[in-house]
Amino acid sequence: MRRHSFHRFLRFLVLLTLLGGLAACSQKAEALRLSVHQFGTATETAFDAYGDAHTAQFAPVPKSISARQADFMANIEQFIGTVTPENLPVLLDPDAVRIDPAVTQQWQNTLRDLRNQYQTFVAIFTRIGDGSALGAKAVKESGPILEKLRGQLDAIAADLAQNGPQYLVRRGALIAQLNQINTASHDNDNAKSLHLQIWWQDWQALMAAEQTLQADTLRSFLTASELGAHLQTRIDAYAQLDMTALMAAAAQGISLVDHIHNLSPEELITQGSALINTATGTGDPL
Repeated sequence: MRRHSFHRFLRFLVLLTLLGGLAACSQKAEALRLSVHQFGTATETAFDAYGDAHTAQFAPVPKSISARQADFMANIEQFIGTVTPENLPVLLDPDAVRIDPAVTQQWQNTLRDLRNQYQTFVAIFTRIGDGSALGAKAVKESGPILEKLRGQLDAIAADLAQNGPQYLVRRGALIAQLNQINTASHDNDNAKSLHLQIWWQDWQALMAAEQTLQADTLRSFLTASELGAHLQTRIDAYAQLDMTALMAAAAQGISLVDHIHNLSPEELITQGSALINTATGTGDPL
């Protein structure tokens, strides 16, 4: 009877040990998931910024409501024919760029596919919370996937650093305006000089707006890239790390984000351009 009780006690100790080990593994998985969440959130922000930058390139010249209304009134007074759903957008905003719907759809599909790759990667870590050996194996197998995803981020960041997005429509409008100033007759040289000075100021404001657009988009991708590299080291060394080290890694991720947030546009371009040497080419910039 005593022997039977002793065996039951031993089984109970073994069970406690196993449960404790599983709990520790589960805590490790939760700690790692914090860093994965940081990376996933950063990539979502980056692709939001990427989409916004792409749209901004074709945005019309900003106009006040009264100016848009005046344009519409002038257009509708000169219009001969029947207003339809197809021609109404042109009457409302003749300066807007009309992009082929097939081209727009292709871009949206590409951006969606990019997002899905990173969302799929993050989803891997929703299945490792049980602390099982299968979970540890999934973490290990996620390493090469992350390397590919980081290569894509680095390639896009390097391209943004070297070829920043431009307000193409606004550029075109200002260039047309400059040609008009040069070819128009003026009452005197002072009038032309004044028009050129105003034009120069508008051009400088546009250049500053483009620099801000580039910096904001590049900052998002550099943040995702840095968090990806940070996460890579934790995944590669997951078996050797304890929960404390993984929690510290999540805190370090916050510091990385703060650091990149404080970089100047010039520093962002320098750091982004340097990524061309590390981009794998598996994710060529669009």
